[in-house]
Amino acid sequence: MIIRHTPGRLILLFSDCAVLFGSLYLALSLRLKNALTLPEFLSFVGPFSFIIIISIAIFYSYGLYDKPTLRLIRELNKRILTSQILVVISSTLLFYTLPVLGVAPKTILLIYIIISTLLMSLWRRYAFSLVLHYKKQKAVIIGTGDAFNALVDELSRNPHIGITLLSVIDIHSYDMDNLGKALNSIKPNSLIVDIRNDKVKPYFNLIYKELFSGCAVLDIVDVYEDVFDMVPFELINQDWVFHSINVSKRYDGLKRCLDVILTTPVFILVSVFIYPFVYLAIKLEDSGPVLYKQTRIGRYGRPFIVYKFRSMENKTTNEVNETKRVTRVGGFMRKTRIDELPQLWNVLKGDVSLVGPRPETVRLVSEYIETVPYYNVRHIVRPGLSGWAQIQQHEVPKFGIDIKQTTTKLAYDLYYLEHNNLMTDIAIIIKTFKVLVSKSGI
Repeated sequence: MIIRHTPGRLILLFSDCAVLFGSLYLALSLRLKNALTLPEFLSFVGPFSFIIIISIAIFYSYGLYDKPTLRLIRELNKRILTSQILVVISSTLLFYTLPVLGVAPKTILLIYIIISTLLMSLWRRYAFSLVLHYKKQKAVIIGTGDAFNALVDELSRNPHIGITLLSVIDIHSYDMDNLGKALNSIKPNSLIVDIRNDKVKPYFNLIYKELFSGCAVLDIVDVYEDVFDMVPFELINQDWVFHSINVSKRYDGLKRCLDVILTTPVFILVSVFIYPFVYLAIKLEDSGPVLYKQTRIGRYGRPFIVYKFRSMENKTTNEVNETKRVTRVGGFMRKTRIDELPQLWNVLKGDVSLVGPRPETVRLVSEYIETVPYYNVRHIVRPGLSGWAQIQQHEVPKFGIDIKQTTTKLAYDLYYLEHNNLMTDIAIIIKTFKVLVSKSGI
């Protein structure tokens, strides 16, 4: 019933490639002051293909292939411009560090960036229809609560999603005995229903009637996930958890192999070229210990020791009310994420994965298990250095107990567990690089 958006993204990807190669042709023609023949153009395609690949990767990391949310639409030009600036930096490094490419086209690159930025901004304004999740659905939505209201607000204000709400039925205030008459009058081609709500279940016969007449019946949880990339916490129950959260043992084994293969060379490089300088910097500043060790909760609730470079003053404190100050060296390490590098050892040991829910301390986990429903579910996979919540959540629990933000974080973690696969992990890794570059992450 739900129309997945992968084909639309592929169309968007190939169209972007066409725009970028078209921009390259125009840039070359302007620079050489002559329209290029096909053989002449193809002679430049090889080296510049690296730029196109870099561009697509950066576009992806900045969310330009995500669903068209109101935020993405509002920030579209900013994201394109920021992406292009990174393309210039990456391309310059590429051309001047890899002379085998045979070119160092400063002027052509500048003209190409200007043209491609203008064309991408214009093209993307009309491209969102290619990534619609739903094809012009005229819907009635039935439910109640904060998540229901948030979904109604987004669907009402964002036509790019592809769902037009003909009627909003809040079961808290609506007389459900009038539902049949309302549906016969409105004649929607889809119903978005909170099927787990006890007030809706007595009217399943009316919903079945609409289904058999050709009307699509969509689970409100599925639609909410498609729109917000998180699980609507208040709309799920134990049945949903047992049905939706299922970790593949086959992929779990593959993921462990990839963790070791990808982490080993990085661990060796940073051990040789970064660790000695960090050691000297920390020792010169206050002569305290280099590593900070803390017990975190891992897979199946098992505790493990996580390692970081110490970034705070060398004095005792508690983990709930953080009072120590960040050192000068520590501030730099936090901004550049260098303090996280010792956790590569945790990856090699199997305590954590490159991707997964971030591990919490023993005290916080004990508190959240008692206060946040389904919190323990996040422990069925290895925790990770980065995760879906880390790249999606903007207001995060930093120190101490924060029930509200932790509940939101768990909603993202549950979404990750439901969609736990190789493509999701690759997407998280790519977007993590963007977070690292922008220094806006957790």
